[in-house]
Amino acid sequence: MSSQTRVLLILLLGSYDPETKKVLNTVKEEVAKYSTSFTEYIIPLLLEDVELYRCTTAEKYADIVVEKLNGRATAMIFEGGQLKDVRDFDARTFDDVEKELKKLGYSCIRPPVMEKLWQLATSSFLVFVIRHKELTRGGEYIELCLLLLSRGLSPSKAYIFIKSGVEISAMLEELIDATKINLRVYRDEEHLAEMVRRVIYYELARKERP
Repeated sequence: MSSQTRVLLILLLGSYDPETKKVLNTVKEEVAKYSTSFTEYIIPLLLEDVELYRCTTAEKYADIVVEKLNGRATAMIFEGGQLKDVRDFDARTFDDVEKELKKLGYSCIRPPVMEKLWQLATSSFLVFVIRHKELTRGGEYIELCLLLLSRGLSPSKAYIFIKSGVEISAMLEELIDATKINLRVYRDEEHLAEMVRRVIYYELARKERP
């Protein structure tokens, strides 16, 4: 990856019941595969698997996004909003991650959960909210409401994908009307993957326009 490559994050939000988590991981894998078609470096992030660190050394300040999966961690080190380095290492817990970052010379703090969500959402190129089942608590809607109404997230970068047959609450209808957030309804995982690819394609095309 050259220093001129643009890094674009896509944040995935949804419930963490086993069925929805499977769909979220499928979307994440689809985005990762599709990203190879572009010159941009597109990184899909599932909120549950990610931690954010605000770090300093004697000479510089960095934001470090760490994704931890299956006993391994990938640390993406951003300085001034630019991706400067990527490090992979063994880590079973986030305490292990902090020890590794300390070895790299960073003194780090972890922001509170809402601040982590806000920082990741505002830093992301797109935010995808996936509602696959009706009988879940809908925490992803609460997160989205906070981002849009309390923290000023641009609704143009947020997409809600709802499976056909899942009821849309009055609260969500009003949120869509109030913010003009993007809403898509999908039939199955294949249709969802197709829509995700299309959204990324056209959003990148819009980004290129003068």
